Amino acid sequence: MKSDLGNLISQMCDRTIEGSNNETVAYNAYRKIDEIKDENLLPILFDIADNELDENKRDKAYYIISKIALIKSDSKSLNFLLQRLNKEKNKVIIENLLNIISSFEKPNETDLGNIFSFLYNKSKTLRYRAIQALKNCNSNECEDKLVYILENSTNHYDLLYTLQTLFSSGSQRSLSKIKEFINHSKQEISASALGATYNIAGEKELPLYIEQLKKGKNKFTALEGVVNFGNNEVIPNVVKRIKELISKKRNIEVVGLYGYTELIIAMNFLIKFPEDKAVSEVYYLLEAKKDFLWESEKEWLKNNTINKGNH
Repeated sequence: MKSDLGNLISQMCDRTIEGSNNETVAYNAYRKIDEIKDENLLPILFDIADNELDENKRDKAYYIISKIALIKSDSKSLNFLLQRLNKEKNKVIIENLLNIISSFEKPNETDLGNIFSFLYNKSKTLRYRAIQALKNCNSNECEDKLVYILENSTNHYDLLYTLQTLFSSGSQRSLSKIKEFINHSKQEISASALGATYNIAGEKELPLYIEQLKKGKNKFTALEGVVNFGNNEVIPNVVKRIKELISKKRNIEVVGLYGYTELIIAMNFLIKFPEDKAVSEVYYLLEAKKDFLWESEKEWLKNNTINKGNH
């Protein structure tokens, strides 16, 4: 089996064209890897990565490990990859390792020291990858390191990637520092700060989501917070946002996690209150402004109706 894996890794490095479809040997090798799921192959791959002298082949071995191990976020594989961080010298391979590690769940007992050593690296790309590698952590030390970056860096991407990482690795301990960036002048930093706040604090920050929606800032996340945690008292805020959305034709169809546009998210909330006069008025407005709706929104309107005769 070790020789079979070795051959597959060699094929992953081979850019020779084969067959009639102008596909490389490497392309077809990567397709084979998509089918590999046997966890029993992991120790063999560890051995290959530990002993292979060709750094390109080691890089491919790490890739195969990730494809198998990430299915169950295997802790032995995570620890192996973390150990390899301080053994590799090639910057690109280290970046690839950090990128792989970012997808693993990292329980509290995980030794993150080899990631921490890159957090202040002179190489921007290594530093950014290290920050992102701390996603999905459950560690006070990790959270403290990320907050330190927020407190001491002025680099746009240091701040952006740190806030995005705190989305999954932050807690109430870092919330006050995260919230300081909601009013940042750069939109993507402000949006990332609100997103992290939303994920950490949930309904406790409902007044903040309402405030952001009123300001017309970070509207998508703010709207999600308002409709997920608000009651009938926030109907006027939601209606106002809908009117803004259909006041003119939109250039880009922006969708959220479940493929819903802002308007559909808003209407999925309003339909819970069919007796409210404002809801029926919105329906009439949407029907009158159908030319301003995306196809998904027209389909939603077609499939979700209320009895407007009572208003």
